[in-house]
Amino acid sequence: MMDLNRRLIIRGLAATAAATMAGSSTRADECRTYDAPPERAADFVGRIGVNVHLAQKGAVYDKYYESSILRAIEDLSIKQIRQGVYTPAPGVTETLYTRMRELARLGCRFSAVCNDPSDQYVTTPPSALPLIYEQCDGAIDIVEGGNEPALLADPTLNPTLSWLHQRGLHETVRRELAGSRIDVASPSYIQGNIALAKPLAGFADLSNLHPYPGMEHPETRGPGRLGGFRAAMVPVCGGVASLITETGYHTALATASAHLPVSEAIRARYMPRLLLFAYLAGMRRTYIYELRSSFGRGPADPESAFGLLTHEGRPTAAYRAVKTLIALFSGPRGPAAAPSPGPASSRPIATIGSHEDVQGQCFRRDDGTILLPLWLGVSGWDRGAQATRVPVSRSLRVECGDRRNALTMHRFDDEGGSRAVSVPLEDGVGRIEVSDRLTVLEFAA
Repeated sequence: MMDLNRRLIIRGLAATAAATMAGSSTRADECRTYDAPPERAADFVGRIGVNVHLAQKGAVYDKYYESSILRAIEDLSIKQIRQGVYTPAPGVTETLYTRMRELARLGCRFSAVCNDPSDQYVTTPPSALPLIYEQCDGAIDIVEGGNEPALLADPTLNPTLSWLHQRGLHETVRRELAGSRIDVASPSYIQGNIALAKPLAGFADLSNLHPYPGMEHPETRGPGRLGGFRAAMVPVCGGVASLITETGYHTALATASAHLPVSEAIRARYMPRLLLFAYLAGMRRTYIYELRSSFGRGPADPESAFGLLTHEGRPTAAYRAVKTLIALFSGPRGPAAAPSPGPASSRPIATIGSHEDVQGQCFRRDDGTILLPLWLGVSGWDRGAQATRVPVSRSLRVECGDRRNALTMHRFDDEGGSRAVSVPLEDGVGRIEVSDRLTVLEFAA
């Protein structure tokens, strides 16, 4: 997690165009169809991750691992975990790797952060990777370069240290872990020093982004736009795919930091949209920062207000929103259902009306259920008044193809829950309201 001064730099220097999502339009009366093969809902769920700090001795992740951290990971059903790794050493790292193996037995996979020699705390040499991989029972999918390397601390040396370390990571993975299918992600350079980074083409399979929107909404075209962060990494990594290893919102409303806050209600409103928007923008993974707030320094400290769990361990509305989203896209628990193609449809699902700012994409669950999340990609936060705006909405007509008799609308709320409402249909046609709170239409198989 970057310190507050480095966040000040980010707010002004996020670069170039935002990632656009297919289907956005400003025409007054448009018919948008969803007849292309839908995305797999399981693929979306499988790209959601969370940041943890299992090795922080005496901190909340250590003291409350069994009673809080482990339970929250199981409760949320998140399987992607981002964790720093270190050279295995007797008496030093047993707790870390014991916990990582325990999570691996639950089906979790890891993005392993390996800091370079410029890090002021600890360095993970590339030569340690084979033993680290063994200690984690092979549950590592991604190896990352340094976390937000401090290039500006020594501009003459640190960019070279970062480059050499990244080259060593990539070469070690390809030479000694060749059968592992591990992707090597770049260091997570921040916007304020990325111009100092040396080109990594050939040494990074993924570009590594930390696109915090600040007080902006997930789909913003402003300074916090996702496309700006992605474009800024192209000169470093080339045209490789991207992943987000840190993102999220904080609720420290009394902060004087330039990384501006939102209310807990808005964080709950934005978080499902943030995860869906990142997926539809092509992000390979999106790791929320963080599972539990690492500090409890009061309402002026952003670093005390990012957690899905509070520093004291209470679930926030954002926690509940993420849980609700994952549960809906995962479907009923129990024996895995065989993938179903669903019934053939001569009429595709369609929405008719003004689609200005409307975001959406069809997904298919493994039980054959079709899900269509829809929302308005607009701001719900009044920065000046530090107040939640009343949700805006737009009416659309929905045509359900041949799925005429079973349409359920799940309306998300600002407390992290959702309410299921049956939509009346006539010959497969009904009306829905779409707002900046997520709505998910469910079409039974």
